[in-house]
Amino acid sequence: MTCKTITGTFLDEITHDIASQNWGEREWTLEFDTMAEAGIDTVILIRYGYRERLGYPSTAVSEHVRTLPVDEDLISLFLCLCEPRNINFFFGIYDSGRFWVRHEWRKEVEINRGVIREAWVRYGGHLAFGGWYLSHETPDMSRRIMDIHAALAEEMRGVSDLPILISPFFEGRIDPSQVSLRLDPSGGRRSVDEHVEQWEEYFSRLGGLIDYCAFQDGTVEMLDLEEYVRASAELALRHGVEPWSNLEAFDRDVPIKFPPIDSRKLLYKLDTVRPYVGKVITFEFSRFLSPNSMWPSARMLYQRYREFVASRKTQGRAQPEPKTERTP
Repeated sequence: MTCKTITGTFLDEITHDIASQNWGEREWTLEFDTMAEAGIDTVILIRYGYRERLGYPSTAVSEHVRTLPVDEDLISLFLCLCEPRNINFFFGIYDSGRFWVRHEWRKEVEINRGVIREAWVRYGGHLAFGGWYLSHETPDMSRRIMDIHAALAEEMRGVSDLPILISPFFEGRIDPSQVSLRLDPSGGRRSVDEHVEQWEEYFSRLGGLIDYCAFQDGTVEMLDLEEYVRASAELALRHGVEPWSNLEAFDRDVPIKFPPIDSRKLLYKLDTVRPYVGKVITFEFSRFLSPNSMWPSARMLYQRYREFVASRKTQGRAQPEPKTERTP
């Protein structure tokens, strides 16, 4: 049996709902060494900016939004760490946390058109700059997501021919932390058929613009995961999009938000998605799966994961003959 391992990870340094590790260049250098050792060949900046916080001093954003001072160019740091380790870097764009969620989608697009052009001028010369990530994530066609993604993917295609990734989420589970935010008391859970109907519309329009789609695997009930992943993969392939899987290394089923996941859950999900996707990436190695994480349990999760990978790689190999004692 071939063991498909985790070969990509998001980087979420402009944090939204998880705690900052407050790393500097020394800590990030150690982390990139660890990722390379673990077989990571792709990193995806989940967003270079969120609301008032940015990963580099950007006039494309600050012309429209009040922003905090930026003391360090994180994107330059990440690219410089990627290159000697042969790690491919996907640039995630800006999420205002405001305009698109208030249905001012044209403003969101206007800002990000400038971000894409600015980022390409600043960083496009780096050999590690290998793709783009559309940071606006939804489970369906709400908030004009097709218009946002189509406009920004076309902008990306206009400056480069690099691949484009999206990582939407299923609505295949009832998340207690989100029920209070919805009018629907069921939490908005969709069946597989309803999910396929939504994404058939999306891929029909965006199939020629995006290259990879990695659904977030923690947004569906675990025992239903295979059904959703299989249907999503078949749908994506029909429209020329390569299916990936975003394996969430954090746990949604505990009262706090969010600790590293139980190793048995992570390994079950990895085994489940493996037959249907071309690549497994994770959110997120550095906080939830790295031996360098601020979470002690992440170190143990890393050990269990490496043991799992090693055991799968030895399956099917010829075993040496047992030694026998010689008789004098």
